[in-house]
Amino acid sequence: MTKYKATDEVLPAYLQTDSGRLAIRHQSAGAGSGDEAGETSETGETGDAPHILFCSGFHSTMLGNKAGFLSQMCREHQWAFTRFDYRGHGESDGAPQDFTLAHWLQDTLDVIDSSTGPVLLVGSSMGAWLATLAALRRPDRIVGLLLLAAAPDFLDELIVPRLDAAQIWDLQQDSTVNLAGEHEQPYPITQALIDSARSLSVLNTPGSSGNPPVSELACPVRLIHGTHDMDVPSELSSRLMAQIVHDDARLTLLHRADHRLSDERSLQFLSTQLRELVTHVSERQQA
Repeated sequence: MTKYKATDEVLPAYLQTDSGRLAIRHQSAGAGSGDEAGETSETGETGDAPHILFCSGFHSTMLGNKAGFLSQMCREHQWAFTRFDYRGHGESDGAPQDFTLAHWLQDTLDVIDSSTGPVLLVGSSMGAWLATLAALRRPDRIVGLLLLAAAPDFLDELIVPRLDAAQIWDLQQDSTVNLAGEHEQPYPITQALIDSARSLSVLNTPGSSGNPPVSELACPVRLIHGTHDMDVPSELSSRLMAQIVHDDARLTLLHRADHRLSDERSLQFLSTQLRELVTHVSERQQA
């Protein structure tokens, strides 16, 4: 598998929030490899393309393979691109057990609000859930969603059912439970994280607690999910898709692709979908 690490050696910038600093890496529009920032690409798309913002997954960082691939792709097309780490992740402040989904949604909104102009969100796994929630809260800013291996409501759908009685007891006593990942270091789960996720549900209690329902999404949506995803079943993307009322929405199942969608075939399909979506939303804005 090709490793994409464009600009990863550059130290991140930091966005100061009320609760800490968010580490961010940003590429300006027109800043292609070997080009001066601000120049228009050969296709003339720099001035029309939305700002691409990547939302990573649960306990993933902005230095992952998909983020690096998108960074390289956006440089080649001279599109503005931003990636960041949620609080408690990567190079941002804090420990993961101190934060919840509501905090990470606020981080996403803070990054959106720190930018200008139309934004196209690319969300991976938990990041697809956060991107959906952000689009519902910033309908005037978000012009498109590309959701990769979406994991909406993954805590109640996938993690809580696996907990044993002792772990449930520990959570109820406000203890942190560390769950072992199949390929990664153990990750912490807290009752506050579970409760926060339930308050932001889009599958089980959509539109509850004053949250806007998915049916209010006002932008084109593209979902991609692998048929061999052993971490998050494609059913979650299908259930999310079923709630989208906007007539410009599409779900694609990639045969034999896994959760990471980081093999060359998956990345090339991601690239095609993103190019088409950028062109589509740019034309919509000009209409």
